[in-house]
Parts: sequence; C-alpha cells; structure tokens
Amino acid sequence: MGKAFSELDDLDRKIIVALEKDGRKAYREIGRQLGVPEATVRSRVTKLLENGHIRITAVGNPLGLGVEVVAVTLIRVRPGHVEETAEVLSRYPNVRFVGTSFGSADIIIQTLHPNLRRLHHFIAQEIPRAASAITSTETFQLANVVKSSWAWGEWFEELERLDREVLEVRQGK
Repeated sequence: MGKAFSELDDLDRKIIVALEKDGRKAYREIGRQLGVPEATVRSRVTKLLENGHIRITAVGNPLGLGVEVVAVTLIRVRPGHVEETAEVLSRYPNVRFVGTSFGSADIIIQTLHPNLRRLHHFIAQEIPRAASAITSTETFQLANVVKSSWAWGEWFEELERLDREVLEVRQGK
C-alpha cells in the first residue's frame, strides 16, 4: 500500500471518517464516539493536518451551486513540458483540478465557466497563449455529477480487504 496509508493507524482512519461526515464536529464528541480522550483526537488531527494527510474544508457541488459549465479537459503537451504547463494551468482561479497523467493525456484539468462562450474562449484562446507547449486538447462538458466522493471510510475498508487478500495468498489460503 502507499506510504501515507501505512503511516495511519486505525484511530487516525476513524478520526478521518468522523471528520468527513462533519468537519466541524467537536473533538470531544469524536473522542466520546471512538472511546478516546478529546486531547488524543485534538493531537491526532493536528498531526494529520501538519503532515498534509487531511485538510478540513467545505466541498461544494459546482452544478448545485449555480455554475453553468463544468468541463474536464485532456491536454497533450510537447515532451518535457508537462510540469511547467501544469503549473501554469494551476494558477487560473476557474481551474479546480490539475493532474498529470499517463496515456492519451499528459494533463487533465477540471474547469468552471459561467457559459459555453467563456469555456470556448478559455480553451481556444487563453490557455494556448499562456502555455505554448500545449499541442492538443479534448474537452468534455459535464451534464450531471453522478458521484463526487470524498468519503474515506470505504477506501480504508477496501485497502484493508486488499491487505487481507495478499496475506491469504502468502499463507496459501
């Protein structure tokens, strides 16, 4: 499993799951729910925040908040220019996500726009001017968000299940 997962113990994961349901939940209440002192929860959350494992914030649904156009764009760039292009794209306030990738896209971005005209202008004019290494783009406008999950409990359970499977294979079960 990934290094970050192995750094977390069961209590850390339970605290993260409690906070994902309500990031404003009192540490005292989380401690009571998990059977540990409030001070333990407070110090664990502080450590998780300081190590960059979590960030407590509000997560909104752009379509539900009145954004007219949400788009995902696959971007190809000249070899050797992925990181610098991703950095340039990450500076735009309407760019909500920037990730580098393998396969048919070097960079994937999610963007917000007040209308289709602004989306077209952004893709056809703004980003080619700002990032000259872009060789092609393919844009998809989201019509509906079926799932946008930030729930970690199910993911932690899946990692534990995979760990058990690996252990069973090693033990010949």
